[in-house]
Formats: sequence, C-alpha cells, structure tokens
Amino acid sequence: MKNEDYDIKIFSPVKKIDETEAQVVADEMKKQIISGNTQKAKDLGKRIGETFPEAAAKEELWNMAGCCGVELDRSIKDQAIILSVFTAEYCLNTYMPFKILSTTAVSTFYDTLISDAPDLYNNLLSSAAFSFYYIDARNDNVNSESIGKTFAMLCGNKESEELICYGKSVFETSLETYKAELNKVDFAK
Repeated sequence: MKNEDYDIKIFSPVKKIDETEAQVVADEMKKQIISGNTQKAKDLGKRIGETFPEAAAKEELWNMAGCCGVELDRSIKDQAIILSVFTAEYCLNTYMPFKILSTTAVSTFYDTLISDAPDLYNNLLSSAAFSFYYIDARNDNVNSESIGKTFAMLCGNKESEELICYGKSVFETSLETYKAELNKVDFAK
C-alpha cells in the first residue's frame, strides 16, 4: 500500500485571545460603563430604533419618491425602509467614538426593532439587501451613487435613473438624520 499525502489536511491553529487582550477589552467596557457612555449608546440605539415603526407612514418617503419621479408602491417602500435601517447600522458602526459603544448602540437598535416592529425585523432577516449594501460600503467613504444603483437593482430595475435618485436620497437623508442624532450625544472621552 502506497501512502499518499493528498488527503492530509493542515489546520491553522485557532487564535486564542491573549489574556492581555481580553483584559484590555474588559477595562475599556468598564471605562465606558463608568463614564455613562454605555447608557448613552443604548439610549441612542433605542431612539433610532423607535423611528422605524412609523417609517412606513412617513411623508418624507413619499416626498423623496415624488421628487425623484418614483411612483411608490409597497415593494419600493419596503426597500426604502430596509435601506434606511442599513444606513442606521452603517452610521452607528462608522461614526460612534468607540467600537464597544457602536456594538452596544446597534444591539439596542435591533432589540428595539424586534420589540416594536417584528414584521420589519423579519423582513430584514429574509432580505439579502444588506449584503449588497455592505459591498458598496466596504470603504470608509461610501459612494451614495453606488448605494442608489444597488437600491434600483434591489427594486428590480437597475437602470432606472428615478430609482437610483430615490435610493441616493433615502441614503443621504437617513445618514444625515442619524449623524445628527449621534452628534446630540455628549460622549465622555
């Protein structure tokens, strides 16, 4: 019997978290809790999450659609809300002063959505939209034009200038709104 090496698997060792690294994370968490930043991040995530149950009724969505020449139907409106939720998550992950706080705010944001708008949350879970938007957002300087094109594609007409315009508008308006909310919070340094 001849021994072949083709079936030998070489495994990389699993990176263990260094005790020092774990201590640094624990110390940072403790610092954020003591400073009150953790509670502020939770409050911010909750405040942003509470805006979504009534998002379907917001005239702002209708007005933006009209300005872009889009005839708003249920599926386009759902995509606009999904884009707005993505934008909230993107904003919290990108602009929060500390990663631990962004994780806290995003977690509370989704807890609020689950509690206040379970249908919306389930719609998010069944959608592949976030994957496409995260491809667009892979760098720190998101291009709203590419977000608009992805939005149009998700709406079923990737060539529609009206849908591209609407996607850009939803993203840019939502991002400014969430950044303004974040800027109202006085996080301790």
